[in-house]
Amino acid sequence: MTLFALVSPGGSPGATTSALALALAWPRPVVLAECDPAGGDILAGLFAGHLPGPPGLLGLALEAGRGAGRLRADLAAHLAPLDMGGNGWFLAGIRDPRQAPGLAPCWPAIATELAGHSADVIADCGRLDAGEGQPASILALASVVVFVMRASVRQVAAAGPRIEMVSAVAGGTGRLRLLLVGERGSGAREVGRTSGIPVLGSLPADARTAALLSDGQGHRSGLHRSPLIRAAQVAGQAMIELAASTGVPGRAGVAPPDATWAANQVGVLPARSEP
Repeated sequence: MTLFALVSPGGSPGATTSALALALAWPRPVVLAECDPAGGDILAGLFAGHLPGPPGLLGLALEAGRGAGRLRADLAAHLAPLDMGGNGWFLAGIRDPRQAPGLAPCWPAIATELAGHSADVIADCGRLDAGEGQPASILALASVVVFVMRASVRQVAAAGPRIEMVSAVAGGTGRLRLLLVGERGSGAREVGRTSGIPVLGSLPADARTAALLSDGQGHRSGLHRSPLIRAAQVAGQAMIELAASTGVPGRAGVAPPDATWAANQVGVLPARSEP
């Protein structure tokens, strides 16, 4: 159906937690794909290590290496259920960031497959940096690319070069939006004006629900009544409506760019650093 991508500017703004909230609140079938080159968190986080690890992204990359014709037939074998209702699944990410460079030649095929999947796909792309293994092909084919960030001066500054990087592969900023996390910081209008892209919505600082989604602490009973999930329902609907108005950007016969190409277009970003 439709491919959506989430990107973090760094500084731990909760991109994966936000992606999980969106997926659990999504109004139609959805796959949450962990495409962060730094590694996936869902198996060790939300499921606290109790769910047997499916082949996931690495298994999909191995299939891509054998030829794109095998991907669609085998995709379901790489997914795990995200909820009990059968509405959501997830593609577990890599477990070792040293595996990321090996993904570089596989991203175009993986991105094409995810963009053509029968369910919506939310790709958690993590923090976009220069170098090998970055999921630029996902960003090129996504109908909407959302930067998940706090409304702080530091986050806005960190987002600037990454907005330039994404716009280089997305053909401009028309499909880019901001999703603000927490209530502190500058106003949405000011953040949108400074960054140059509109604010799609916001998610509250809901520590209890965030602890469940990020580390499996607590119980899922009443989850859909939590402030975070209710806000994610609104943000998700806005993403769907925006995708319907923009359409799928992929061009027939044109392979999506790889991450090395994307990095070369905008120069080299600073190395990853977290506080």
